[in-house]
Amino acid sequence: MSTTKLKPVAGILLAVNLLMGGGARSTGLAQPSPDDVKLNADTFSQLHKQIRPQPGESRWLELPWLIDLHAARQKAAAEGKPLFVLSGGGATGIGAC
Repeated sequence: MSTTKLKPVAGILLAVNLLMGGGARSTGLAQPSPDDVKLNADTFSQLHKQIRPQPGESRWLELPWLIDLHAARQKAAAEGKPLFVLSGGGATGIGAC
């Protein structure tokens, strides 16, 4: 299809979309925040319990991580296992990112 034929088709599709309400903002998923809920000591502790990691969510914390590369290399060689190195930002894994 040539570009001369595509322009009218695109214009028609745009017009149909706008007529059917496709250009309007959808507020179906937006929920207003309730005004009666205030942040106090009780609600903060309840929210804090909900957002902090629950047992079993952060399984990577259960691994015996080593921060000394030489010791990790020796242990991996002794056990015949591969070495997994995590590094970020050009620094060590525990340094600043």
